[in-house]
Amino acid sequence: MRSTTDAGSKSRRAARTGFTLVELLIALTLGTIVVGAAINYLIRELRTLQSNDVRDVVTRTGRYVGISLRHDLQRAGIGIETTASFGTVDVWPGTVGDTLVVLNVPYLPEPASPHTIVPPPGDDNPLLPGTTCGTQCIEVLRPPDVPFDLEVGELARLQVPGERRLALILDINLVSDTSAELTFTEASKILQRPAGIDGLSIDRFSTYVQQLDATVYYLDDGDRLMRAVGLGLDGSPQGQVLAYGVEEFDVKLVFADGDVLEGANPVDADDSNDYDDVVAVRVLITAKADRVHPLVNNGELLRKTFEWLVAPRNLRYEKDRL
Repeated sequence: MRSTTDAGSKSRRAARTGFTLVELLIALTLGTIVVGAAINYLIRELRTLQSNDVRDVVTRTGRYVGISLRHDLQRAGIGIETTASFGTVDVWPGTVGDTLVVLNVPYLPEPASPHTIVPPPGDDNPLLPGTTCGTQCIEVLRPPDVPFDLEVGELARLQVPGERRLALILDINLVSDTSAELTFTEASKILQRPAGIDGLSIDRFSTYVQQLDATVYYLDDGDRLMRAVGLGLDGSPQGQVLAYGVEEFDVKLVFADGDVLEGANPVDADDSNDYDDVVAVRVLITAKADRVHPLVNNGELLRKTFEWLVAPRNLRYEKDRL
């Protein structure tokens, strides 16, 4: 049998099992150090992620704008030949930045059809103004049993021998199965180009109307880069936001002789800066971050400049052909 003394000794040892106050303090101190280190690590990682996000916003803006510009500029001049006085790529300065315009004939999936006019009876040529269907109206042929590819509000190319105009379609009247009357707005200029019928010598044999696509880039006064694929009936671009935080949008035309200019000038004595001499477009933007961060750019707002040189395939082809 066990003695009473042995039982008491074991009871006292069992009572002493557990942590002493010193041990608890040491454990709490170590725990505090570990938790504090973990919190500091998380804070550093969070600030690093936030600073990376500030940088990424600017980088993504530049990348997205570059992809959009290259895609649109490669369509310049498709289905519509550039002439010395009429460019399929154009640029002009604005109040807060430049404006870039790209013109092409759309594919639906074939190229949009050129619709020749329906001349009035007689043999006079050129036609007197208003002798087709009105002062701002032209009657054109359309294929029977096929949906008409022109719509109200669309941009059109009005082509006569030796001259080209832009026109915005105000109204369409399907006269018969084979013809339609197109009424144009009275705008005399669209996208800084001559527009409408006024003063135009309409040839009864060689005049046609064809749908055009116009893509317009411009800055608004809120540091937003806008991209428009449609125009209002007054000819103004109806843009949507392509990118926020764009402070500068600078576009220059590159000519075959190497000159980089703010635009073409087909009326001066220099025949090397006409529209048919354009071979590339240089675009520069300055994008800014949407907020400041103490770990980025010494706590000041981050800005970054991007530059692209795009040589549309069709413009190069036209130069090689000439």
